[in-house]
Amino acid sequence: MKVLARRLLPVVLLVSVAGLPAVAQYASASLVAPGQPVPPEALASAGGPAGRSLAPFVGKRPIIGVYWRPGDPLSERALAEAVETASRVAPDAVLAPLVVLASGQSADDVPRRLAVLGIEGVRPIADPGQLARLLGVRTIPTFVLIDAGGVLRLVGGGSVAQQAASGMTIAEAMALAGAGRPVPTLGVLAANPVFALTGQQLPDVTVTRLGTREPLPLRSLLEPGKRLLVFYWLPTCSHCRDSLPLLRKWYKLRQPKDLVIVDIAQAPNESMERETANFLGSSYPWEHLLDRTRAAGRSLRVRETPSVFLVAPDGEILGIRVGGGIDWDRWLGP
Repeated sequence: MKVLARRLLPVVLLVSVAGLPAVAQYASASLVAPGQPVPPEALASAGGPAGRSLAPFVGKRPIIGVYWRPGDPLSERALAEAVETASRVAPDAVLAPLVVLASGQSADDVPRRLAVLGIEGVRPIADPGQLARLLGVRTIPTFVLIDAGGVLRLVGGGSVAQQAASGMTIAEAMALAGAGRPVPTLGVLAANPVFALTGQQLPDVTVTRLGTREPLPLRSLLEPGKRLLVFYWLPTCSHCRDSLPLLRKWYKLRQPKDLVIVDIAQAPNESMERETANFLGSSYPWEHLLDRTRAAGRSLRVRETPSVFLVAPDGEILGIRVGGGIDWDRWLGP
C-alpha cells in the first residue's frame, strides 16, 4: 500500500553513522533529555545541517522523527508506520525520516527504498551524525518526538504501537502533539520487537495445557465473534504475579461476553511448571497453557514479561501491552 506524506513537511536526514549497537541507550553527551525543552539555537549551532534544518520549527510545530536504515525490515516498517500515522493524526507536523546508512550503502539507496515502500513527498538532507549524537540516538529504529512547545518527549521505541511505562503509545503521543494538546513525556524507550506484531496475524505456535502434555495450536483458541487475550508470563516475574490477580478481578467484575482469556507461562522445566500450578491454583476462570520449549515466546517476540496480546476473531493482533500496571478498562473497554 502506498504511503503518502504530501501534507507533512518531510525531511530525510542522511546520517553517515555506521555500526549502531543493537541496544538503545541515552548518551551523556546528548543536548537535552526527554522532558526538557530543546534550545533551537543550540540545535542550529551544534546539530549540523540536520539540526539547522529543524531548528526553525522547534517551539512552533511538532517534530516527529524516525531513524531507519534502507533495507532493514524493522526500521523500514517503523518508518512506514510513522509516515502513515503522522499523515492521519498530525498532518501539520514536521516529519523527519532520519536515515542511517550502513557500510557500503550510498545516498542513492534512499530514494530506491522509499519507492519500494511507496513513500512519496520526502527530500533528503545530509547529516554527518551531529543530530543523532545530540539527541542520544544509538540504535535503529528510534523515534524522536518534540512537541509544539519545543519539549523533547520521546527518544526510542521501535513501533508506533509501543507503549511507555505510563501505558501511552507512541501513536497516541503523536496524536496529542498533532492536536496541539499537552503531551506527556514518554522518556527513553528501548526498541521492543514485540510491538511490530501489531496488525499482523497471531503466529501459528503450539503450546501445551498445564498439567498435561497435550499439544495445542494457539490459533485453535480463536472463536467467531470473540476477542482473544493472550497473557504471556514467567512464574518468577513479580510484575506478572501482580498483574494476573488484577486481570482476574477485572474479568470477574466486567464479565465480558466477547473476550476469551488464556495465559501462557514460560516453564522449561518441572520446577517452573510446579511454581506455575501453585500460583494459579483453581481461582482463575480461564485456561492455563505452558511454553515448555520457549518456542512460543520466540515466535511472539517476547523480550519482557508480562507481554499481553489482544487478538481479533480472525487472528489479527489488535494491540500489545508490556509490563505491569496495565489499565484493563482503558485497553479492553468497561
